[in-house]
Amino acid sequence: MSPIGPITHVVIHYSATYPDQNLTAADIDRMHRARTPPFRCIGYHLFIRRDGSVETGRTETEQGAHVIGQNAGKIGICWAGGLERDSGAHVGVNNMAPTQEESLIRLIRDLRERYPGAKVVGHRDLAPTQCPGFDVIPWWAEIERAQAEALAGADQPTPAAWLARVWRTASRVLGRT
Repeated sequence: MSPIGPITHVVIHYSATYPDQNLTAADIDRMHRARTPPFRCIGYHLFIRRDGSVETGRTETEQGAHVIGQNAGKIGICWAGGLERDSGAHVGVNNMAPTQEESLIRLIRDLRERYPGAKVVGHRDLAPTQCPGFDVIPWWAEIERAQAEALAGADQPTPAAWLARVWRTASRVLGRT
């Protein structure tokens, strides 16, 4: 058991920034420290940049600051993006780059291996917000269904083939073509 309690949830967030902003975890850290009241550091445990690279925020043994009043037992993952200039700052969207989504899937799988039973949810499943710009619960259910279906087949897919299939399925669920 970690100081934040047993891990019960993996919570997905977006940074509420535009895709042309090349944000880093250090940028989010500065934003969170500049808040009123300020955070002592970045509120998320993991941050996914636009190129899909993953940066560490808080350690998994530190309680996050990413769901007001509900941070115990929750690991927060934030991906850079979530806004489009055409729709403005008050309309959250899923504009994850494919590399970001691939990284997100890998991170969730890794966390679920280490914390069996942890639920995968979006920020909006726990609080009144549009973050992370898409409905995480059915998205993750479809990812898991596609994996189970692939593993049930007689021919085991290669990791690349499996990831391509998961990507096609996730794109279909998210309304991308």
